[in-house]
Amino acid sequence: MKIDRTDKFTTTSVIGLTKVTDSSHYKFNVAKIVTYLKKYSEDLPNLYVWNVNIEKLVGLKVLTEKERDKLSEIKPYEKEIILKDRIRKKLNEFYHNQKNEFDNLCLWIIKDWGGITGAKDENTIELIKQFLNQNEPIFNRIASASKVGAYMFPEKYTIYDSRVTYSLNWIILSENAGEKFFPIPEGRNSKMSAFDMNVLIRLRNIQKYKPINTEELTKRLYINNKDKSYFIPTKKAYSELNKLIKDISSDLWEGEKSKMLYYTEMLLFSIADKEIFNDITSKLTLSIK
Repeated sequence: MKIDRTDKFTTTSVIGLTKVTDSSHYKFNVAKIVTYLKKYSEDLPNLYVWNVNIEKLVGLKVLTEKERDKLSEIKPYEKEIILKDRIRKKLNEFYHNQKNEFDNLCLWIIKDWGGITGAKDENTIELIKQFLNQNEPIFNRIASASKVGAYMFPEKYTIYDSRVTYSLNWIILSENAGEKFFPIPEGRNSKMSAFDMNVLIRLRNIQKYKPINTEELTKRLYINNKDKSYFIPTKKAYSELNKLIKDISSDLWEGEKSKMLYYTEMLLFSIADKEIFNDITSKLTLSIK
């Protein structure tokens, strides 16, 4: 795999400045990540094609029938930006004085908008409650809980899911933009599964995984212990992702867009299974002795 690891944290960004973000002790070269994403950012309105069914939002007191009909006629990107604002306002309104409405809207975000339907509603509601009351949310089901957090507080939280972290990890790996990577939640995309990002990261650092002798392989948690050198611990992953996405957003976008983390999240989500896939299959080489 030809990925040069030299020049780890020095580069010139698109605005002529070098910027390295130091999230706690995790360092990322934001300028390199921004440069990579810049070539796709202007095409985000066309790249974003997640077209959610909004029929239930009338009964959930989020949209009127007229608003629903109007939104159903516009492009997915434009519809999503409008929904971000409307749902944010309703979530914060319901949270303080209408618990049932709040819970039902959260379930719509996770199940209808997000397509995550496997868990029991009562467990999901408890998960959201825990998420909103913890400084460091648990990693278990973070793809579900973070969807609600990102809708409620778009300047503070982003969505942590498999597509977002898959794209971001590839950019960090291929652009030499950091030495730590984000644990990726389980996903259902066949193209992403075919080129497992965790495997690519381990292959790039294959010498570190090579045992001293075969006896060493009998040790419990051999791979898990090796992974600690390259992957951010799950208990820190979400807070670190929020910090990094915030730094990226401030340089990638202008004006109000730079404050809302969902623009960067939507971009990373949108390029995961096409643009990133093409990049991997174009750049990646593997030689076996």
